Amino acid sequence: MSREVAPPTPSLNPWLGRERLAGLSLVVFGLFALWAGSDLPSFTQDGIGSGLLPRALALIIALLGVVQIVVTWKDTPESTGSWPIRDMLPVLIGVFLFALTIRGYDFGAFAVPVLGMSVATPLSIIFAGAAAKDVRFGELIVFAAILTAICIGLFRYALGLSLPVAPWLIGY
Repeated sequence: MSREVAPPTPSLNPWLGRERLAGLSLVVFGLFALWAGSDLPSFTQDGIGSGLLPRALALIIALLGVVQIVVTWKDTPESTGSWPIRDMLPVLIGVFLFALTIRGYDFGAFAVPVLGMSVATPLSIIFAGAAAKDVRFGELIVFAAILTAICIGLFRYALGLSLPVAPWLIGY
C-alpha cells in the first residue's frame, strides 16, 4: 500500500521558491563581497593587485545569481519549506565564533583575545557540526583537528598569509 504525496502548492509571490531565493542570495552575497573588497586595488604599477581576484569572483557569483533568477522566472516556484532556526543556529554561532576569535575583538570593557587559527578553526567546526542530526562528537573532533592542521599548513605556510596561528602559545 503506497501513500501518495500531494504535490507542493505553488506560492503566489513570484519571489518565493527555492531556486529564486538561492539566486537572490547569490546576488546579495556577490554585491556584499564587491562592497567589502572595494578598498583593495585591482591593479598596481607592478601588475595585478590583491583585489582583482576577489572582485572578479564576486562579480561572477552575482551574475550567476541573476542567471539563476532569470532561468527560473517562468517556472512555478517550489516551496522552500520551513526552516527551524534551532537547526541553523549552531552554524551561525560557529561563523561568529570564528570571526571573533581568529583576530580577537574589543567590545569596550570586554575584549576577546587573539586566539588564532589553532583555536578559532576547530571551535567553529565543532559548533557548526553540532547542527547535524547524526553527529558523532568523537568523529567531529578528529575532523576538526585534521582540518585545522590542513588550514594552518595551507593558509599560513603554503600561501604565506599573515593569519595568527597561536599567538598565545608560539607568538604568531
